[in-house]
Amino acid sequence: MNFQIQCAPVFSVIEFQLNSGEQVIAQPDSMVSMTSGMRIRAATGTGVAGRSWRAGFRSLLGGESFFRAIFEARRDDQVLLLAPDSYGEILSIALSEGDSMFLTRGSYLAHTGDCSLDIRYGGMKGVMSKTGLFLLQITGAGQLFCQTYGAIRERVLGEGEKFLVDNRYVVAFSSSLQYELVRSSERLTDSFFSGEGFINRFTGPGRLLYQTRVKPSGGLLRLLFSAVT
Repeated sequence: MNFQIQCAPVFSVIEFQLNSGEQVIAQPDSMVSMTSGMRIRAATGTGVAGRSWRAGFRSLLGGESFFRAIFEARRDDQVLLLAPDSYGEILSIALSEGDSMFLTRGSYLAHTGDCSLDIRYGGMKGVMSKTGLFLLQITGAGQLFCQTYGAIRERVLGEGEKFLVDNRYVVAFSSSLQYELVRSSERLTDSFFSGEGFINRFTGPGRLLYQTRVKPSGGLLRLLFSAVT
């Protein structure tokens, strides 16, 4: 299997070239085009065929879709084109056996290989940090594709190194990173009137990926719903 990210940085798409039996698992409604030798199946939650409906509900808790789309090539030399639902870059992350990444809500686009998706409880700090009570965790060997809004930035933190990011911009981070919600300033009034409020403080070692833009909130009701889910 080969892939190429095209039309970057604003209108990014991924083009896959697959041989017989090779699969791409992706978010529903992400397919732009494909050749006639491709087959589409649906699976709940984690993208593994045969998994229970419980997996789909767990996926919803993480801000993802109930179903996953499985694209499988029925013969060689097939082409599949996927696109995210936002303007920005597509981030490709190569995962090795034993690697583990956390994704914030709406960041997952697709993956290939022997990867496992699960939902992890983020604690009450997830509510305040707008990453949500639950995070999507992906582990195993394969290729992960994240959708971002705007451009993507990366920071690799050494042992004990600290770095702060406005919580709305976080896309993905290594599970080895420790993170906590802190005030942006020593004084509460400065935090409030600066418009920054609470931010995430990450402590290494690990890899941190964040985007340069934030999608419009869509109103108070959507903001409240996002906080509790």
